[in-house]
Amino acid sequence: MKKGMLFLSTMLMLVGAIVSCEKPDDNKQGGEENKDGEVPTLTIAANAAFDANMKANITLTLSAAAGKDVEVKLAKGTVQSGKSEIAADFSKKVVIPAGETTKKVEVSADAMGLESGEYQAAIKVESAEGAKVAENAVVYINYSFVYTPAVNLHADTQFASDKTAKLTVSLEKATSKDVKVKLATDATSTATVTYDSEVTIPAGETSKEITVTVDIPANLAAGVYPAIIKVESAENGEVGTSASVTINLVYPFEIPITLDGLFDDWNNPAVVTTTLPDGAFYPDMKVMKLAATSTYVYVYLEFTDPGFDVGRPFDMFVDNDGDPATGYVLTSIDNDTVGDIFTSYGGKWYIELSLHDGDHFNDFHSWGGIYRYDGTDGAGVFSGGLGNIGAFDATMMCAEGGIEDGVGRLEIQLNREQFGMTGEKARFGVKIMDGANNWKALGVLPQAVDGGAFKPADMLTINLPAYAQ
Repeated sequence: MKKGMLFLSTMLMLVGAIVSCEKPDDNKQGGEENKDGEVPTLTIAANAAFDANMKANITLTLSAAAGKDVEVKLAKGTVQSGKSEIAADFSKKVVIPAGETTKKVEVSADAMGLESGEYQAAIKVESAEGAKVAENAVVYINYSFVYTPAVNLHADTQFASDKTAKLTVSLEKATSKDVKVKLATDATSTATVTYDSEVTIPAGETSKEITVTVDIPANLAAGVYPAIIKVESAENGEVGTSASVTINLVYPFEIPITLDGLFDDWNNPAVVTTTLPDGAFYPDMKVMKLAATSTYVYVYLEFTDPGFDVGRPFDMFVDNDGDPATGYVLTSIDNDTVGDIFTSYGGKWYIELSLHDGDHFNDFHSWGGIYRYDGTDGAGVFSGGLGNIGAFDATMMCAEGGIEDGVGRLEIQLNREQFGMTGEKARFGVKIMDGANNWKALGVLPQAVDGGAFKPADMLTINLPAYAQ
């Protein structure tokens, strides 16, 4: 019995010695052994850059298949120096099934709102249950982005009276490259325009303004003529949603004048102008200009003026409908000179007053006469039918003037409704006289010269903007 117990005790001690001498497996590190008794190592790789669809793939690889599923946690890493982080979306938890060695993970990036530059997504292995993680388990996916801005156009809605309009070529945002834009006039345009068709917006800037100039053909009928300009192409940019503009030529132009005695608003190329020719026989009236809006016609006069102590008698002849065949004619230049003062007439209104009123210019409504002709067409102005309309006020006609260095300047406003200038044209002529010398003509416009002698010229015509009732 004792021998049996001794044998059993000895055997147990031997078994215990064998168990206590077994060494731990240094390769496990919390991982699952494969069939060869090794824990697989996990590595990570990725595409070098995102593709055109802003996609890339990560590949997780085990050095050997594991006996159980390997659960991998991925996380955002730190991008490399010189790169900006791009927003990226990917699965944060990935399972490599038991018996398999690889798993692909799709990564999507978002380029919305980026400025031009070098971007990167950094993705690292945070942990792996069932595998060892290799050193430097991080990948970098790059993206080089050049912002392509949309090119749009903005412009004035119509041409100004100087025949120009402003057009702006603009970008959504500045970019790192020059944007070269080609403009073209649409074939449906009815206005003829000129402009710089190649426009460069320098890098870092967002717009470029150019001037569009419209051509006014001779005898152009009143109307609205559109010029349609569009973006034909854009280098380093793309055609935007507002890449076409319409600038209307509304003809005739409206030219508003302020009666303030300053006269600078008459320096407009669209103003109708006649000047005194060299060698003129009646030289005291030097310049006459006409302008109009939908409600008024304006007359500018420039003349020799000796001062307020001279009354300066003045006549203005108005053909309100622009038709020489309707209205009166003038049969003499002054009381001593029979003959045509103009080549054609058709006058409806005869305005008679003195330019000076005491020590200042006549305001053209406090005193003086406005006469309307209702007589036979083609008859002389004093043949009958010429009647004084009586009292009137500044709403019908008014003026403002001044003298400087012996030159008088005067601007006159006439109400289109009250003068019946509601059509498309009106014609004007003016005369200054010497009341103390049998009303001798001293200045006439328009005027021509023939061999040093007076020659009749046609009355000055203005094409009127559409009348506003």
